[in-house]
Amino acid sequence: MGLGARLTKGSIGVLALIASIAIGLSLVSYQYSTYAAEQIAKIASNDVRSNAEIEAHDLSNSVINKIDAVSSALQILAESSNVKTQDVSAAAPLFTSAKAATSDFSSSYFWVDKNGKLLWADAFTNKTIEQQYNGADRSQRAYFIAPRDTLKPYYSEVIESVDGVPRLYVSHPIVAPPGTGDSTSTSQVSGSNKGEFKGIVAAAIDLNVLGKFLEGQLSTKYTATTGMIDRNGIILYSQNATFIGKDIFGPEVQAILPPDLRDPFNNLIRESLKGNAGSGDLSYGGITSTLAYQPVSIGGNYFAVLYIVAPHNLAGSVNQFIDQQRSLNVLIIAVIGVAAIGIALLTIMWNRRLEAIVNEKTSQLKAANESLAAANVELSAANEQLKVNDKMQREFINIAAHELRTPTQAIIGFSELYEMHPEESDEAMKAIARNASRLQRLTEDILDVTKIEGNSLVLHKEKFNISEVINAALEDAKRQIANGDIRLVYQEPKDIVIEGDKERIMQVISNLLSNSIKFTKKGTIFVLLEKKDNKVTVSVVDSGSGIDSEIQPRLFTKFATKSQTGTGLGLFISKSIIEAHGGTITGANNKDGSGATFTFTLPL
Repeated sequence: MGLGARLTKGSIGVLALIASIAIGLSLVSYQYSTYAAEQIAKIASNDVRSNAEIEAHDLSNSVINKIDAVSSALQILAESSNVKTQDVSAAAPLFTSAKAATSDFSSSYFWVDKNGKLLWADAFTNKTIEQQYNGADRSQRAYFIAPRDTLKPYYSEVIESVDGVPRLYVSHPIVAPPGTGDSTSTSQVSGSNKGEFKGIVAAAIDLNVLGKFLEGQLSTKYTATTGMIDRNGIILYSQNATFIGKDIFGPEVQAILPPDLRDPFNNLIRESLKGNAGSGDLSYGGITSTLAYQPVSIGGNYFAVLYIVAPHNLAGSVNQFIDQQRSLNVLIIAVIGVAAIGIALLTIMWNRRLEAIVNEKTSQLKAANESLAAANVELSAANEQLKVNDKMQREFINIAAHELRTPTQAIIGFSELYEMHPEESDEAMKAIARNASRLQRLTEDILDVTKIEGNSLVLHKEKFNISEVINAALEDAKRQIANGDIRLVYQEPKDIVIEGDKERIMQVISNLLSNSIKFTKKGTIFVLLEKKDNKVTVSVVDSGSGIDSEIQPRLFTKFATKSQTGTGLGLFISKSIIEAHGGTITGANNKDGSGATFTFTLPL
């Protein structure tokens, strides 16, 4: 009899049941794996959007800070008595100093009188240029008309200068009490008793300089491009220099956009020109990119929008992985189905004779399922790691924003105090300098973390006496002590010469002393130096509150702090510096229950 004759209806039913179960289980496994991979792709895309928005925000603040520095210099010039009285020879050095202070961003400073005549420009150091342009009429320029009519600072759109170079202009009105300077000055704003309009002081910013600044601020580890347009859609900067000064909705720009991309792109640009921050995704040719935008405003004057375009490179890699996973699962389904049918046929035909073979195949199937389960666990772990990275990024932004806001508000407050009460200038300037130093330290910490994580921390090694470095750090630390309740003691100072980066070792010692002072209300802080077994050991022992038990397991990681001040970066940076020297660093609470000890060792 043939095989078909031997198969009974019951055997065919068992065969169909086994095949159906195998295929069903395979499909469930396929759907779950696909779902997990798609979730990873979604998280990766969200990460790209978040990074693009953060980068746009940071770049916008950098541009605002640069333009604000130019605006502040102009305000100081406009308030100068020599400028108000039009004493050109006495005021010229002030313009030169302002230009020097902002030379990395501004291209020129100039001075226009109340009638719109060019009174002085930094190019007048060339007598030929002075003869050509001195007294030139600028009364029709927007940067003259707007401050004259409003007595407020003005931030221009793109203006083609007399030399054909597209520039932005920032101008401040010169306003003096009635009767100041020239007795013929009668121009006064109607209905206002603020004083007489005496002209303007202005600064020009070349668009190519603005572009170089934007490119220089982009992280080298971040795949993105940047651009900037004014509030009317005129391109201030683009990597394609031919578009600078063009209308983004004009025919030249629109002609290069693919038809399918044109409407989504234009809608996103129109939304950005409303003055709000945001982002959106644009897809074309199988590639998705996030366009994040951030308004640029100075003193409430919104005049431009900054853009970051970030391709979804990571999401693309995940999509490729998803396709590979789907192909693999289809293959697994086919293999499992064929194997199940074959096993069922062999079982029906040979019965118990092939029971051992059936068991062996079953074990192989179990191993295959375990491999799939392990792959799913790895996908889940990758998912969790992305969530952790996103959380750390948000924590860093919150901490950095808090730390930046405190000294910035202090600087603004004392600046206003200086303006209202010049007699208290000494205290105001000291406070401004102190908070500026705090901002500088925070900036240096963030830059150090960037170098460490980018494996670009460079040591400049030299031979030096570490005892001298400790003494210098102690002198600096004494200035941090607000009262006389803390003593700093350097026990048994010794002359020990080591080879390393002197400034970085100084940074580590200063970090440890600063931490001890922060957590010690009253008592003594000891610094110990020891040379043993071809190593030098430095210890900082305090009698403060000690290390919090929650912080101890992650003491030398980023953001490990419970203090209301500080970013928690100091110990992370210190550990990286010491390990780069081939040394070690530890921290633990003292055995007597009072204070903590931090120790690092360096090879001689």
